[in-house]
Amino acid sequence: MNKTKVALVYGGKSSEREISIKSGTAVKKALERLNIPFKVFDPADTEKFIKEITAYRPDVVFNMLHGKGGEDGSIQGLFEILGLKYTGSPVKASAVAMDKSFTKEIARCSGIKTPQWITVEKVEDIKKWDRYPAVVKPNTEGSSIGVEIANDKKQLINAVEKAISLDSKVIIEEFIDGREITIGILNGKVLEPIEIVVKEGFYDFQNKYLSDKTEYIISPSLDEKVRRDLENSALKIYRTLGCKGTARADFMLKDDTAYFLEINTIPGMTDHSLLPKAAEASGIGFDELVLKILEGALNEK
Repeated sequence: MNKTKVALVYGGKSSEREISIKSGTAVKKALERLNIPFKVFDPADTEKFIKEITAYRPDVVFNMLHGKGGEDGSIQGLFEILGLKYTGSPVKASAVAMDKSFTKEIARCSGIKTPQWITVEKVEDIKKWDRYPAVVKPNTEGSSIGVEIANDKKQLINAVEKAISLDSKVIIEEFIDGREITIGILNGKVLEPIEIVVKEGFYDFQNKYLSDKTEYIISPSLDEKVRRDLENSALKIYRTLGCKGTARADFMLKDDTAYFLEINTIPGMTDHSLLPKAAEASGIGFDELVLKILEGALNEK
């Protein structure tokens, strides 16, 4: 691995640029500790990025881009065209997983429970919805950007208006009052589950990245059957979509029933991120996690 040239890609132009930089910086430090040759690339300037990464001719790309343009199949398509191996899921899986509504539809067709929902493109479409509380989220944003909980029609209108300013499609989803559990996956194998306990509000951007009050319970107390159901559902959606490398599937657990929310194909690698915590609980330190991610990409045909 010490002779493998790595192109570490992070930054980009999405609303998650700053989180991408934090994730990429953490991976950069790990590559330095591992003595693996690498160069950092930021695709914010697309033309410059293509010229530089083509000239560098890496053996593998470590993709730490979050959000649109980096997680939705776009950059993966470019890597395919350039003939570069890269970490994470391929084009189709990335594009589908980024579309929350489409992913939920696939989950439902696969026998995986998911909260009831509708997809709207304008505020007038909310007349189809009459359940409260309701969760409102942009269809293709990540990092909980634009997510709000509405307790009545007035709040729903306001939340949908805000979400539509971020995305052309918005999900209105049944609120499940239960335990939030996330299942990390590394190269097709599940990691230790994590329960997210928020002290105030819900797991929004503030509680995800900025607050020190959010509690993460590693390997939470779960009935063996419930844990198996969570892990099997996470693996099923991962495999059905054709995901590769790392992913993180999020669930709400109510009355021992797991409800799938979404799957993230490029989980964060910041000091607040859940995938490194799950890996560590599974006996895989951060540097080893980075190494396994690279090995998984290099071993893909």
